[in-house]
Amino acid sequence: MQFRIKKDRAPRTPSPVTAKKETLLSPEYVSKHGDHKAIIARKRRKRKRKTQRLPEINPKIACAVALALVLLVVIVAVVISRSGKKTINTAIETEAATSTPTPTPTPEAEKDQIFAYLTSTGELQLIDMEGLAKAWVAEAGFEIRYQLTDAERYEVAQIVTAEAAGEPLAGKIAICQCILQACEDDGIRPAEAAERYLYSTRRPEPTDEALLAVTYVFDFGLMATTEPIKYFYNPDMVESDFHESQRYILTINKHRFYAEIKN
Repeated sequence: MQFRIKKDRAPRTPSPVTAKKETLLSPEYVSKHGDHKAIIARKRRKRKRKTQRLPEINPKIACAVALALVLLVVIVAVVISRSGKKTINTAIETEAATSTPTPTPTPEAEKDQIFAYLTSTGELQLIDMEGLAKAWVAEAGFEIRYQLTDAERYEVAQIVTAEAAGEPLAGKIAICQCILQACEDDGIRPAEAAERYLYSTRRPEPTDEALLAVTYVFDFGLMATTEPIKYFYNPDMVESDFHESQRYILTINKHRFYAEIKN
């Protein structure tokens, strides 16, 4: 029996590793782990050299540039502002030059008239407010029962302020109505009525409501009541049997108002 001796085969040499591995920086072919590290180190050195080549900014130059920009912005803003003001002033001057001149009243006319301006016709007109007020009263059907001078109007407003400074407008109108009724019944002026009916002797600066109440009653015939009230008093300040003996009409706040009982 013959035997064949099997010879050992020579070991095969493994082929080199050529697998493609991608690094974090760029794809390259590597064969060993050490080559991979070398590529990464080389890329880092290259990137570092590029960074170091960037020019450095001088802080002084940067501050100078920023200051120049700020000055430029301020100059532009000032120029625009002056230009706008000049335009506005020019428009105002043009409007003033083209506007209609205001008529100047004479001193003689000012004594008897109050001036106002109407623009219904497109022109400024000088009118008599006193005459206009009378026209309004006549058109509304009011009756001007008693004519006051300017001095008397002011004195009546002073009396109303002294008697009823804390009263509402309705109370001031009622007191004006009492003064009007007294002047009509007795045929006297307001100063005489103040003395005869013992109105307050104080003469303070009249309030706006007191002046308004005088206008309502004496100019427009507005009354607090249709009853002919003539007397009034404040029970918290005085006691008056005379007032209580007259015909009671109404109470406004702290004042009681009465009409005269005629025999």
